[in-house]
Amino acid sequence: MIKIDSVKISAKNVCDVKSYICDKYKIKECDIKTFKIIKKSLDARDKQDILYIYTCSLSLNENKEKSLVNKYKNISFYNEIKYEIPKATNSNSKVIIVGFGPAGIFASYLLAIRGFKPIVIERGSSIDYRTKEVNDFWNNNKLLNSESNVQFGEGGAGTFSDGKLNTGVKDKEGRIEYILETFVKYGAKENILYDSKPHVGTDILAKVIKEMREEILRLGGQILFNTRFDSIECSKDRISSVNCTDLRNKETINIPCDNLILALGHSSRDTNRYLKNLLKMEQKPFAMGFRVIHKQDLINISQYGKNYLDIYESLPECSYKLTYQTKDNRGVYSFCMCPGGYVVNASSNEGKTCVNGMSYNDRASGYANSAIIVQIKPEDLDSDDVLAGMEFQEQVEEKAYKAGNGKIPVCRLNDLDENLVEYKDSSIETKDALKGEYINANLNNIFPDYINASFLEGMKYFDNKIRNFATSNPLIAGVEARTSSPVKIIRDDNFQANIKGVFPCGEGAGYAGGIISAAIDGMKVAEYIIKEQK
Repeated sequence: MIKIDSVKISAKNVCDVKSYICDKYKIKECDIKTFKIIKKSLDARDKQDILYIYTCSLSLNENKEKSLVNKYKNISFYNEIKYEIPKATNSNSKVIIVGFGPAGIFASYLLAIRGFKPIVIERGSSIDYRTKEVNDFWNNNKLLNSESNVQFGEGGAGTFSDGKLNTGVKDKEGRIEYILETFVKYGAKENILYDSKPHVGTDILAKVIKEMREEILRLGGQILFNTRFDSIECSKDRISSVNCTDLRNKETINIPCDNLILALGHSSRDTNRYLKNLLKMEQKPFAMGFRVIHKQDLINISQYGKNYLDIYESLPECSYKLTYQTKDNRGVYSFCMCPGGYVVNASSNEGKTCVNGMSYNDRASGYANSAIIVQIKPEDLDSDDVLAGMEFQEQVEEKAYKAGNGKIPVCRLNDLDENLVEYKDSSIETKDALKGEYINANLNNIFPDYINASFLEGMKYFDNKIRNFATSNPLIAGVEARTSSPVKIIRDDNFQANIKGVFPCGEGAGYAGGIISAAIDGMKVAEYIIKEQK
């Protein structure tokens, strides 16, 4: 097998990459045994000739492959890495998984494939009921369900997001490709296998998760929705059972357990309070800030040029990634940027408001939004309490709730800079840019001064990177408080906490920062359990 790098095709004349390669390198299409696009990216440095850049693999007869490798510098021999789930020698271990987000889904999926009968405890609803509950909260003024919402329920917090599938995690075992292939197997579009910035979208992700759940059930797993994890029981420093509550009838359930995977989300605050006196935990850095909303065209023009619609027939909606270090050496950066997306009310607790960004697969809202967040270090909290960061998040969300009277509080950037609330622009409509009721409000009193100052300093700097990023006076919404968990549950080299048989993993435990990294962490824990059951 060979790999061909830097295959450049103009976005003006998009053509089939396989046919292009055959023409360019004098290959007969009938001689190709296998063909695969490994990566597809966009080079927009020359606005007059934007290019799609491909990396592809293909297999031919041995002599033809050698000839191409010797002739072209961008062609090399290639060995594809294929992930394999470890083999199980004993699948009788009673495994319970708390949380059915990416970490919990892939942990239970691998265990079920290898003959285990995992039991998943998920406090929220299954995806269909959860989607109805969330839409009722956004659109019909229904009360927030604090157990099933944008944060809690089948699929985890990532279900109501952009569904980004890129990650900075180094992967030599092929887990990332396995995750993407699994998503495609259960309904995602094939382009996620090679796009440099893959995203699946809330609408497609919900269908994928549902199909994966059905496969886990078919293989013998159980999923207990609307069931809250409460506590664990131990025998000789090892877990022996789990206590939980059926939230529909308030019945308490005790389930025997050999191995417990804590695939908690970053919003499981009541669980963290319980675990604080049970497991070793530590503070970790996190970040908070505001969601910033622009017309998508402003972002597109910054990358494609002002005449891009006249030159190119079809280009994807642009994303961006921005970073800045303030004069006080504090990081400010964009997070979870959503092209063609929405700002959504992502609250999960009564009396507290937080927001997130969400996109459907088509990214067609006409608006771009991103969290612009400010780094918060443990020393900023001035507390030794391991949950100080979590409690700080709660305080900020309470202030946001009061500022908006329960609705998403919004204002213009200049309002924040000048401490004004009078400005109101009706060109931003809820159906176009936000999901959930919003209200014009004063956002100055939500964060401490150092966060506001850092946010404004960063925004002004970003105006140098994307024209009119700040000077267009964008709408900002508060608050983005749940970018990551502010705590880490300590585990050893075998993924176990200080109680044997307890495996913290995923984003809520402090070991991941997105859909893919959380899924990878869940896989690693499942692999260990599969291999160690003798």
